Amino acid sequence: MKADNKHTIRNLILFTILVNALAWGGSLLGGDPSEPGLGFLIWGTAPLVSCLVLRAVTRDWGDLGIRPNLAGNVLWYLISIFAYPVAIAIALGLGAAQNVVTFQGFTWPAFLQAFIPALVIYLLFAIFEEFGWRGYLAPKTYSLGLNVFLAHVIVAVIWASWHLPYIHALSEYTSEGLGTYLPRFYLGCFAFTIVYGEIRFRTHSVWPAVLMHGVGNSIANPLVAQFVRLEPGMEALGSPGVDGLWIIATFIFLGMALYIVRVRREAK
Repeated sequence: MKADNKHTIRNLILFTILVNALAWGGSLLGGDPSEPGLGFLIWGTAPLVSCLVLRAVTRDWGDLGIRPNLAGNVLWYLISIFAYPVAIAIALGLGAAQNVVTFQGFTWPAFLQAFIPALVIYLLFAIFEEFGWRGYLAPKTYSLGLNVFLAHVIVAVIWASWHLPYIHALSEYTSEGLGTYLPRFYLGCFAFTIVYGEIRFRTHSVWPAVLMHGVGNSIANPLVAQFVRLEPGMEALGSPGVDGLWIIATFIFLGMALYIVRVRREAK
């Protein structure tokens, strides 16, 4: 194994330990998504803090992806903005057709009234998260030269595991137990990671991931909280979140399409 890879693996282990220590430690101090407190803030900022600590200690800022790199990458930014809205529309449409999704009090003015302030909050939290996941974890993992899908799995598992201290709060809208919810949650994170990762490969920037993550949460969370009722026991078929089967399928399809196009272009 190359010396550089040994150092990278060591730093990835340190990052994983630190981000989880902050996440679990923060959860002990109180707060949750409905009533944020100090502990919830520590949990939410753990990826960013872990990234900054590791990069400051190692004096390694080269692949952070802080520059937007807009030139030549407008298409990837557009995909980042519209990937979740399209996938959520597909999931809700198919869920409604299967009588799993029922809309309650949905109007565009009411939705926009909920979406716009949510967008401000979730874009901020997306910065906290994505500078950890796509600003540190992803580029360092991909630099190891592993099979790209194995690299995606590693990123997805660490990303998904960071959610565990608050997984009960994040899954409270579903009637199913964690025994079936958690495996699908990890699968969803893997599906998302493929898309985030392929766009990261192309743009070398963290900002498309910030936009994608912020937009996705700003749409899905208000819908579930206010406008969408999911049939108990059938939530997986209509959920607009990471655990939704149609969302997972859509992102796997998109991720594989992006991967195939990239590989074919690189082969030329």
